[in-house]
Amino acid sequence: MFKDLSIKRKLYLGFGAMLAIIVALLIVAYDRFNSLSEANQWDRHTMEVIQAIDGLRNDMLQVQVEARGYYLTGTAARLERTRKEQRDLPESIQKLQQLTNDNPAQVARFKTLENMINAWNKDVIDSQLAMREQLGTAPGAADAMGKTPQLANLTGTAISEIYKFMSEATNEEHRLQAERSAASARLQESMRLVITVGGLVCVLLGMAVAWMLVRSLTAPLLNLTDVVGRIAGGDQGARATVLANDELGRVTEEFNRMAQSIQDSQANEKALNDALRAKVDSLLGVVSKAASGDLTGTIEVTGSDAIGQLAHGLDRMFENLRALLNNVQKAGIQVTTSATEIAASAKQQEATGIEQAQTSVEILSTTKEISANASQLLKTMEEATAVADYTTTATADAQGNLRRMDSTMQHMVSATDSINAKLAALSEKASNINSVLITITKVADQTNILSLNAAIEAEKAGEAGRGFSVVATEIRRLADQTSVSTWDIEQMLKEMQSAVSASVMGMDKFSEEIRRSVGEVRQVTDQLSGVMDQVQKLAPQFDAVLQGMQSQAVGAEQISATMMQLNDATQQTVESLKATSEAVHQLQYAAGDLQTSVANFAVAV
Repeated sequence: MFKDLSIKRKLYLGFGAMLAIIVALLIVAYDRFNSLSEANQWDRHTMEVIQAIDGLRNDMLQVQVEARGYYLTGTAARLERTRKEQRDLPESIQKLQQLTNDNPAQVARFKTLENMINAWNKDVIDSQLAMREQLGTAPGAADAMGKTPQLANLTGTAISEIYKFMSEATNEEHRLQAERSAASARLQESMRLVITVGGLVCVLLGMAVAWMLVRSLTAPLLNLTDVVGRIAGGDQGARATVLANDELGRVTEEFNRMAQSIQDSQANEKALNDALRAKVDSLLGVVSKAASGDLTGTIEVTGSDAIGQLAHGLDRMFENLRALLNNVQKAGIQVTTSATEIAASAKQQEATGIEQAQTSVEILSTTKEISANASQLLKTMEEATAVADYTTTATADAQGNLRRMDSTMQHMVSATDSINAKLAALSEKASNINSVLITITKVADQTNILSLNAAIEAEKAGEAGRGFSVVATEIRRLADQTSVSTWDIEQMLKEMQSAVSASVMGMDKFSEEIRRSVGEVRQVTDQLSGVMDQVQKLAPQFDAVLQGMQSQAVGAEQISATMMQLNDATQQTVESLKATSEAVHQLQYAAGDLQTSVANFAVAV
């Protein structure tokens, strides 16, 4: 039955079974995990209840400690702290009741505990606090409070009963915690057992599924591999055995069909190859004879396949080749005759062209000498004309520059006079500044004297004048700095005055030199005007001579160009004749070779 299943169904069944076991295992584990989580939550709840009971016990101890402190000190701060601790007790009891609302026995116990604590607060603590408050801060109040019989009840029967109740509640929570821990351990053990057994079952089932799948896959594959090896070794009749009705079984059937088809195709291909080989051998015989020069063979292969079409094409090619060879033989004889006649005519024309070329070369050399002389003379006249034009332009520019230089020097003279006036004004200002500095120096001296007097008065005043003494010292220091700075400025002004005086003298000498240069520039300007007039008279004469030389140069160039063209044409004619003669010789050789080559072919008449 398992053999009749497909590989897909086999995989689905195997992995489905493993998945079902894993899902069941997960469901059980999830249930156990929830139980463990709930048990852990109950453990934490028990610990919270125990911690709350300990907190209540600590709060009661804190009330006792604060109360004893108040009994000893009688201060209002200790009394307030005791009241605060008493107010915290109901909150701790309420927290315990909220935590144990799922346990009626504990709820009743903590309700009784609340009544006991309230009674203890009212009957013991409040009465003792009131008694201590009445004693006040009188001497011996703490001793009197310690001798009272009520103080013994602070740690007497009431508090012992309260602690006993709290111990019973704690023992109950410990008992519940022990029961829950045992249940949690049992749950953990059962969960461990379920996971172990389930994992073992999954592993065994996986191994079984893998074994069955490997068995159902490897046997057909080994069968196919054996048959393929036999076919590759030459056994074309080898066939695979179908072992199952799955996908590999269908693959085996298709493989057997493919092997039979390949065997049939090879038989047909062998028959076609034999027929093709016979046709090719026939064609090769005809082509071999044609390669040796015998074109008398005939092609007997026919058919509509590729070989038949090739045979038909070769037959037509041989027919055309035979006709072409007949025409070539006839044309070779005619070409040989014509080439001989053309060679004789080309020899005669080549001799005539050489004589013409030699004459053209002599005429061309003479014409080139005339053209070169005319060009040289024309170039010389153009250079002379350019020099004359440049001289005229340069002279005009120089004259303009000299005029501008004259104007500039006049402006420089005016500027020099203005600078002299400003330097004189500057010297006068420096003198005024010097007088101001003298005044500042006197003021600094007076300030120094006043600061000295102020320091003396401050010393007389003693401690009261110490601040004023510091101010007087600073004023004297500033007066000294002012004197030093004024002296520096005075020295700078003296140096500036001497520099201004030297500058005025230098500017006077510079103005005199400029005036003398202005006169010399005017003389040079007059001389350049005369030179420019003479140069301008030469320009028309150079233009007339230049026009005549240009006409001669143009004529010489035209003659030279014409002779160059004639010489080029003659050279081209000679080269053409030589090329024609060479081509005729090559044509003769080619005609001879063509006749020799054609004679090697045998063509049927």
